[in-house]
This record gives sequence, structure tokens and C-alpha cells, in this order.
Amino acid sequence: MLLENTTKKKNENNREFIYRVIKENIMTLNLKPGECISEVELGNQLNVSRTPVREAIVRLSEEKLIDVFPQKGSFVSKIDLNLVDEAVFLRALCEKEILKLACSDKNSKELIRELEKNLAYQKIIIDFEEDLHKFFDLDNELHALIFYYYNKKNVWKSVKRLATHYDRLRLIDALEKFSATKTYEQHHDIIDIIKNKTTENIDNLISEHLSKFKHVINNYLDKYPEYFK
Repeated sequence: MLLENTTKKKNENNREFIYRVIKENIMTLNLKPGECISEVELGNQLNVSRTPVREAIVRLSEEKLIDVFPQKGSFVSKIDLNLVDEAVFLRALCEKEILKLACSDKNSKELIRELEKNLAYQKIIIDFEEDLHKFFDLDNELHALIFYYYNKKNVWKSVKRLATHYDRLRLIDALEKFSATKTYEQHHDIIDIIKNKTTENIDNLISEHLSKFKHVINNYLDKYPEYFK
């Protein structure tokens, strides 16, 4: 277990630092679903005592990212498809509404410019076979841009808090190049909806965009059975 992104941020206290690092490593699959978590090892790598590590583990267990079993230990939670389904349900509702809001906006040129810039970076990653973890970050950023533009950042943050199991599944999906290409094409369609105000296309596109992993979920269950509940 070798943690990544362990540089402490400015004004970040020990509790925030430890929690962030462990959560980021879970969400990037560096700490894999089902992997055992050692308080001692985490403390040694982060150069902190076991107490704040234990506090972070408790917090992450409340967020369903770590499972704690008495007498056995702590483990990164396996991906729960029921929680994935809940996240897709909530996110679909919010994504459809924010796109309707964008379509009603007669002055969305600045938003479209930012979205197209993001999309251009996505294309570079696909064309030059760059790290698809970065593509996944850009995917999240594109959707966040719309929520933030219309002052709905707390809605987006709430969606993301529920979506931790869904987002880990999305990352597995994103690392398959075919999926990344399909995602890119759908992002292009989302921008076209905002440009052309074609609200009638919103429901079908968002439903397909958020649920595309369902077409290949059996492949992932076969390939990574140890990752799933």
C-alpha cells in the first residue's frame, strides 16, 4: 500500500490532510475495493500518529468508503451496485434540470466557451493516448462547470457525496478507451443541446450518458469480481 498525492496543502490541518489523502487514494482506485487498511502503515507513510488516522477511518466508514469489522480490521468498501443505482437516480434528476436551466439562458456563451475548452483537452487525451485518469477528471470538471455557472455548486457537491461508489465504477469504465471515446461524444452532444436549446433531447441523452456502464457491467464483474459486493 503506497499512497499517492501525499503533499500537505496550505492551511490543511492534520485531520483534513489524512482524510483527504485516504479518500483520494480510494477514489482513484490506488487503494482498491476490498483492500485491507492498516492504521500503522498509513500513519507511517503520512508521518502522523494512529489517532487522526483512526478518526479518518471512522469518518470514511460513515461515508461507506471503508468497512470496519471488529477483530478483523478495516477494508476499502467494495462497490455496492445498489448505491450506484441511487447515485445514478439522483444525478440524472439534477443533470436534466441543470441542462434545462442552461437551455433557458439566452446568454450562455461564456459557459459554452469553457465547456468547449474542456472538451478540447479531452480530445487530446484520447487522440494521444494520455493518462485516462486525467480524462476522468475532465469528465467530472465538465459537469461541475455547468452547476457552478448557475450557482448550484452545493447541489453538485451533494451529488458527489452520494456518488462515491458510482464514481469508482465510472473510473473503471473510463479506463477502457472505447468508453472514453463514447463519453467524449456524449459530452459533445451535451454542449450541442446548450447551444441549440434542444430541450427535447435532454432526457434520453442524460439517461444514456449516466447509465452507459450498464451495457458492460457484466464484463467488469467478470474482470474484477473482487471489487464488487
